[in-house]
Amino acid sequence: MRPFVKWAGGKRQILKRINEFIEDSIDNRKNYTYIEPFLGGGAVFFDKCPSQAIINDLNEDLINAYRVIKSNQYLELIQQLEMHAQAYKEDPDGYFYDVRAWDRDPLWPRNHTNVERAARMIFLNKTCYNGLYRVNSKGQFNTPIGRYRNPTICDKANLEELHKYFSDPNNKIMIMNGSYEYAIEKAEDGDVIYIDPPYDYEDDDGFTKYQMAGFTFEDFKKLKEICDKAINRGAIVIISNNATKKIIDLFEQDPQYKIFYDMSSFNTLRSINCNGAERKSGKEVIFWGLPNSIPFPQANDMNKIIKLVMADESILMDKEKASEILGVTTPRQVAYYLSALMFFKYLTHNKKFSERALKIKDDESKIKADIFEQLFKNKIFYVPYRKFLSTRKVIVEDIKLQIRNSNKKLSESTIDRRASTIRSWVEWMYEFERYN
Repeated sequence: MRPFVKWAGGKRQILKRINEFIEDSIDNRKNYTYIEPFLGGGAVFFDKCPSQAIINDLNEDLINAYRVIKSNQYLELIQQLEMHAQAYKEDPDGYFYDVRAWDRDPLWPRNHTNVERAARMIFLNKTCYNGLYRVNSKGQFNTPIGRYRNPTICDKANLEELHKYFSDPNNKIMIMNGSYEYAIEKAEDGDVIYIDPPYDYEDDDGFTKYQMAGFTFEDFKKLKEICDKAINRGAIVIISNNATKKIIDLFEQDPQYKIFYDMSSFNTLRSINCNGAERKSGKEVIFWGLPNSIPFPQANDMNKIIKLVMADESILMDKEKASEILGVTTPRQVAYYLSALMFFKYLTHNKKFSERALKIKDDESKIKADIFEQLFKNKIFYVPYRKFLSTRKVIVEDIKLQIRNSNKKLSESTIDRRASTIRSWVEWMYEFERYN
């Protein structure tokens, strides 16, 4: 399966990287809902084909097309597209502008069926300039015709496959047409949200207004607030965007120290310009918001944390080298151990060692003593540790009850993982005190 429309900001170039984060987030789980509030062409969504999903976009014409494909009217849609393809072949310019003018009619869209509107939308997308969906101040589609020799207006096989996926009774796909926050607010513990909002640009000259309503930096601030709430409910958030200083600062410099955003930036190619030679290289950034409902990360091996503290600072910005030092294989595991450094106040949000870390990082014994002191002063670890000293056993059920009381919405699998970290760190505390 593949997207049935081209879309500005499509993610085909970075699908592999985004999938790494999604796969790491679901961690082989089956009982999660995939949520994509800025759907667009759905490159990531169709690549994953989740069995349970909530997809949303503000563009009414686009979502209407998705719903028609899901419905029993998809065959009529195919017929309409075949008709458009034939008429376009006979008179490309004339027919394109005739169809584009449909929304200039005061009775639009009342005098056209949902199927006719969906067919028009797909037809214009396949034949307009670079597949660019753009409307004027009146909400009228105004992208000019593209110069394609033989555009595929009706991809019958793909549309049939998409219908089969959407209509499969084993799949639960909710299709929404509204503002992004309504989709994100449906996220629960364990759900994965992939967010691809309109790009931010340093000079505000970039293309962000593909509909009447644009997306400003103030909107990004609101988006982060809503994401923070979803993460606090136990959801995992993955956000991709243009790597501008404003966006990086917004997500990296979180003053509450509750949400950890792991950043991975890389080169990509902007695709709005129809001339490939004039397309500009840019940098994408992915932010990974991980649930942190109790104030410590899931990084069980204390020896790996100590090893990371003693490493060269350049390692902190190099995920591959950090993976080698830690002996882990996934970005999520690296993120957890970096988050552990933040928990122990050894790492700042701009991925630099703190003054506290710099004073002790060359002395392993001082690092261990400092970690023990911090854990001993923390009730979450002190209480089970004192019980451990008398029983020589970590009472896991007591720990789980403590975690449940801290957040009633956590799933049992999440509670198990949190309890595992407490148990590992408490056992480390005992070994440290025993030999020092």
